Amino acid sequence: MYPDYKCPVCGQSLILNEKSFKCMSNHTFDIAKEGYVNFALGKSDSGDSAEMCASRKSFLSKGYYAPFANLINDTLKKYCPDLKLLADAGCGEGYYLRNIRQEFPDAHLYGVDLAKNAVKLAAKSEKQSQGLKNMYSVCGIFSLPLNDGCADAVISVFAPVGAEENLRVLRSGGHMFVAGPGKRHLEGLKNALYDVPYDNEEKVNQYDGFEFVGKETVSYSEKIAGEDIYDLFTMTPYYWKTKKSDSEKLRLLTSLETRLEFEVFVYRKEDRS
Repeated sequence: MYPDYKCPVCGQSLILNEKSFKCMSNHTFDIAKEGYVNFALGKSDSGDSAEMCASRKSFLSKGYYAPFANLINDTLKKYCPDLKLLADAGCGEGYYLRNIRQEFPDAHLYGVDLAKNAVKLAAKSEKQSQGLKNMYSVCGIFSLPLNDGCADAVISVFAPVGAEENLRVLRSGGHMFVAGPGKRHLEGLKNALYDVPYDNEEKVNQYDGFEFVGKETVSYSEKIAGEDIYDLFTMTPYYWKTKKSDSEKLRLLTSLETRLEFEVFVYRKEDRS
């Protein structure tokens, strides 16, 4: 089980030994009681506070982003129908990875995030609902704890893209999926917050070693209710960028209708042989 982990100290493969992973040089990484393993060499802190992680978990559990999660699954099925191993680089609380598990019950699914608060929540949810079929680790997305060329796919959902590291862990012909907001995403939320709201930038990024092969989208309106409004705000970058006087406007709302718009950009690892 989990044969594709590599030691973050020396790069050798790790072997699962009861409740820890160990390499041939005896570097050992214990599995926490929640079920995750910490590979971060030093302080693990991505800036995601416990409050932000809890708000994201609560909001996503209500199903508002279910069409987006389904879009990710449909895109994976389209480009990686025989998926055997996937890494979620920036997995957060594991919402999207748990959804992927429903479509790919036999795949090896690895969730990686530097935010320990988020990984702990992901592992606890996994353990409670499915018996820890997905494996979660605390680690940076620019130093994935996986062996070279082991993955069929890497997904990046609302997270920075470690393209060079993704290239390393992907097999030849493997795919990288970069998922995030569309042009009008959270339009209603921004109208409620700002006097002069703005659209998100539309751009197809290019990554060395990858060929862009397609884009999949979903767009719909949703009515957000009660405390879910502030949970949505707290889990977005706007939480850090908005003046307190503006953010307090949301406290007065009992419901909010907003556009939810998502995009999944698909890239294939180029064959350089």
